[in-house]
Amino acid sequence: MKKIILLFSIFIVGCKSFTKVEYKSDYKKVSTKTLINEIKERKPDYNYLSIRSQSTIIDNTSTNQINLSVRIQKDEKILINGSILIPLFKALLTDKNIKFYEKISRTFYSGNYQYISNLLNNRFTLISFQNMLTGQPIIEFKEMNWKQFYENNTYGLETFSKTNSNNVRYIFNPSNLSLISQSIYSKNNYLTVEYDDYKFIEGDFYPEKITISANNKKEKLKILLNLKVSKTTQQGIFSFKIPNGYKEIKI
Repeated sequence: MKKIILLFSIFIVGCKSFTKVEYKSDYKKVSTKTLINEIKERKPDYNYLSIRSQSTIIDNTSTNQINLSVRIQKDEKILINGSILIPLFKALLTDKNIKFYEKISRTFYSGNYQYISNLLNNRFTLISFQNMLTGQPIIEFKEMNWKQFYENNTYGLETFSKTNSNNVRYIFNPSNLSLISQSIYSKNNYLTVEYDDYKFIEGDFYPEKITISANNKKEKLKILLNLKVSKTTQQGIFSFKIPNGYKEIKI
């Protein structure tokens, strides 16, 4: 359990392929530039989000269920609480670092995003995780040159990075341009995030079901999230302090 909670809290996750879905309407041919601009225009507008989730975590041959409470202050910080009847762990993500403690083992971790970035062979940040939870591209369009492709009457965008030999693929719903799936993959690493059952909340679409999957040479995990998302104006709800007497762990 300790390993699963730690890996989940810093989001080193495991492998899955795209779900094949046919979209038979609303598709019309547009230029790549127009498509990207339209997707940017539909980026959700919020200051704070509150997310609750029943989460299933599959780690090779073991399966565990965890209740999650996530609070997001846009572009600033993300607070995560995990529990199974009793509190298990708490994590705080900011633009510079990740802090985490686990109550049962009385251990904590504090570090930057470099470890995750190395595992995924791609730069991973607070914004990356924020976008992953809210149904937005992990890698922003301005960072790459994109090519449009056609798949099952959906809009697809892909790019290849010569710097780190990564392929990136996004697939969008043609009716509302919500993200269906996104993947980042190279020879030894694969991350796929799939979205389903979007809900329209105060002018924006937010996913209600997310499947996060990835693998590398050492780890395979799959995380299934059933989300309840709400916008909030609350502030001062991001308190985080590592308890006294906890032992630091290194990864």
